[in-house]
Amino acid sequence: MNVTPFTSRQRVLDTLNHRAPDQIPFDIGSSIETGITVQAYDRLIQLMGLAETPDDTLYNFYVEAGGFKQIPENILRHLGVDVRGALVQLPSEPEAKVEFEDETMVVHDEWGIKWAKPPSSLYMDPVDHPLKGDLTPQRLAAFPWPDPAQAGRFMGLREEAQRLRDTGCAVVFSLYGLGLFDMALLLHGIEDTLVDMMLNPALMEDLFDRINGFQMQLWERVLETVGGNIDVCLHSDDLGTQNGPMFSPELYRKLLKPRHTKLFSHIKKTAKTEVKVLLHSCGSIRAIIPHLIETGIDALNPIQVSAARMDTKDLKREFGKELSFWGGGIDTQDVLPHGSPAQVKDEVKHRIEDLAPGGGFVFTAVHNVQADVPPENLRAMWETFQEHCRY
Repeated sequence: MNVTPFTSRQRVLDTLNHRAPDQIPFDIGSSIETGITVQAYDRLIQLMGLAETPDDTLYNFYVEAGGFKQIPENILRHLGVDVRGALVQLPSEPEAKVEFEDETMVVHDEWGIKWAKPPSSLYMDPVDHPLKGDLTPQRLAAFPWPDPAQAGRFMGLREEAQRLRDTGCAVVFSLYGLGLFDMALLLHGIEDTLVDMMLNPALMEDLFDRINGFQMQLWERVLETVGGNIDVCLHSDDLGTQNGPMFSPELYRKLLKPRHTKLFSHIKKTAKTEVKVLLHSCGSIRAIIPHLIETGIDALNPIQVSAARMDTKDLKREFGKELSFWGGGIDTQDVLPHGSPAQVKDEVKHRIEDLAPGGGFVFTAVHNVQADVPPENLRAMWETFQEHCRY
């Protein structure tokens, strides 16, 4: 009997449709949520004796600024990665303003958010928020909202999406961290946002609606540009802390759930072909997962297994028929950076046993691989996955 081999794309699509393909799909580097820092990547390929072959991957400044690696095609193929990804470009106008305060690099972005990277840090962090303080209807109306249709955001995306489709892999597209709740935190500040969600919900609904409108327009233009060459749309919105959601499930239901539902429905209706919606949210979000499923998401990332109530076996049992798990392959908070290779192997086998049965599991680490991860641990993760990925 002749059996048609699975393509990487079909492997991922079957998985997201809760069918077990020939093996568990593998992802690293398809987005900044499943990415690998340059430092960790360089040490890994040196340890594995790999050499890059230059290719025509579309350069993205946001990936570089975040310290992540755009992995070349020949390395992706060597590692057996089933997913390729692209994200929207930074706008060409207005250009980000870059300056230095002593030795600290400071960037003012298109939203007026101030980011800083001191020499002691690997990352840019938001340090000033243009809508901090008292929020009023007048301030919201007067705020200079960026243009979601600015042409620079889409430069090269049509060709890149076609190139990624031609690899035979599933294609993920994402915006660069422009989540509904995340964007409110960046604009208004975390303390002011959480307080106003309780005390001034009408104003926060106005802010959320404006952000949602921006995102809907941006996704419209993205989906028009890339045509039918993507399979998964990634939305990032960090809703959890180490111990629970950042707000009550009831507050999520009232303020964020209707807007997430509207956005995800709009993405699926606007897409030129059937797409799945993948939601990234760190932390302990078990209490709001039933609400998240009702918004129309198909898969969840990163499954932060070290957070409270995020046990992979429990999550699979409770939500595995309705939700796919894109992540949870190995803990990146402790085991991957600080464990031994033997502990890494045990962790990978454990997570596969919990999440793989029946499909609905894309193997990737819990969030991106940080700079302090030993290359021996990454190799142990990859080799163990190769040994246990077959259905």
